Amino acid sequence: MNDQEPQQDQPQYLDDRMFVLGVWPIRLARDAEENHQTVIFYDTTPPQPSLWGVATYHNVEGYPIAGINHFDDEKVARAYKAGIEPSIPLTSLGGQSPTTPMSPDDFAAWKAENNLGDFDPDKAPRLSGKDRGDIVAQTKEQFMAGLEQVSSVFANPKTQGEAQT
Repeated sequence: MNDQEPQQDQPQYLDDRMFVLGVWPIRLARDAEENHQTVIFYDTTPPQPSLWGVATYHNVEGYPIAGINHFDDEKVARAYKAGIEPSIPLTSLGGQSPTTPMSPDDFAAWKAENNLGDFDPDKAPRLSGKDRGDIVAQTKEQFMAGLEQVSSVFANPKTQGEAQT
């Protein structure tokens, strides 16, 4: 095979971001082995008590889910999203995260200037009809890694104040 031939399996990103995020109401269930199943509700709010999730989607056609983080409160979920979003890997950086991420406000302004939005379920063909949702299965280890990721973001002084607003 010629090294200069384009690789057919390279994803075609929809813009410079390799991932997009969304904040949604969720329900969480756990089985006997402590594996977790999260249901993301795009159109309706689940019966109380419900949690909030920050879902990460690959920014490619169909927006497959890359991960989910869980929160007790919508405000905290939105603070987490704002804190992590500026670190999203960019295609213009060779798939790397910025070495010095923008502030959440600057990143929001950058998105607006470039007409970039968050995940839109209307653009995901798998989500049709009413009461749309996704189901995400995670092992106990994956779930715990997500909790550690959230803790590390809120431990960063740059995002810590946002979580308390």
